[in-house]
This record gives sequence, structure tokens and C-alpha cells, in this order.
Amino acid sequence: MDQIQHTYIDVRGVNLHVAEIGTGSSVVVFLHGFPEIWYSWRHQMIAIADAGYRAIAPDLRGYGLSEHHPEREKASFNDFVEDTLAILDSFHIDKAFLVGKDFGSWPVYLLSLLHPTRILGVVSLGVPFFVPRPERYRDLPEGFYIFRWKVIDFPMAKRQF
Repeated sequence: MDQIQHTYIDVRGVNLHVAEIGTGSSVVVFLHGFPEIWYSWRHQMIAIADAGYRAIAPDLRGYGLSEHHPEREKASFNDFVEDTLAILDSFHIDKAFLVGKDFGSWPVYLLSLLHPTRILGVVSLGVPFFVPRPERYRDLPEGFYIFRWKVIDFPMAKRQF
């Protein structure tokens, strides 16, 4: 794992941490789930690099070593889409394969729908594609984990994990 390199990229005023390995011309971008960080992909990144690809895994904004959204109440999944595009641009990558797990699947889907010319392929783990509808989550109980991605409450996290 020592061969994984770490860098920071300034994206729209937010410092994002990015882990990368490999030098191949084909690129695989891994987006982590909630509440995870790039480290969830470490084994896959090494395997992908050993297969001749370049692997990139950011800490999404607000997670791991990446900074939080400056206005959390305005944060949205579109931020993750724009951040991923900015990472590709920063590394001068025209097209990439995207892999998303759990929480990271939705930005992968959005990116492939909104910017199809930048995407070579999509893999989603644990979350099927669905047409976005605001009422989709209305019947879930208050405090359900998928609603917590904007919440910063470390005492709550310590109690539950």
C-alpha cells in the first residue's frame, strides 16, 4: 500500500484529498460509500493498478481528509459530480470508468447521465439505478442513516458505532 500516492486538489474553494496508483492510460475512479473514505478501495486500487490501469479514489467532500462544503445546508449530490469532474480535469483525464459503492453510486449515476462523453463505463455496488423522485424517501423513519450525510455530530457517531 506504500505505492498509493496522496495529493490535494482545490475544487471550487474546497481542498479534496485524492489517493491514486498506477500509470495506465485507462482510468478507474472509485467513489466510496457512507460513512467511508478512499481507504475502502485500497485493495481494489492496487489490483487495478497491477492490471495496467490508473486508479483514483477521492475522499468525497466532507469525508476523510477532504474539507467540508463551505455551506453545508446547500450541499447536494451535484457537488460530488462536479468534484469528480474537476478531479478528472485536474489530472487531464478525458474519460474514465466509474465505480461507486452505496452512497458513491448515486454520483456515479448522475455523472454518467449528465456527462456521458466523459464516461467509459459504470459499476455500482449495492444501489440499483432509479429515476430520481423527491418523495422516494418520505416513508423512511426520521434519522435513517441515508439522511445523515450532511450531519456533523461526532458524539452521535460515537454512540452508534
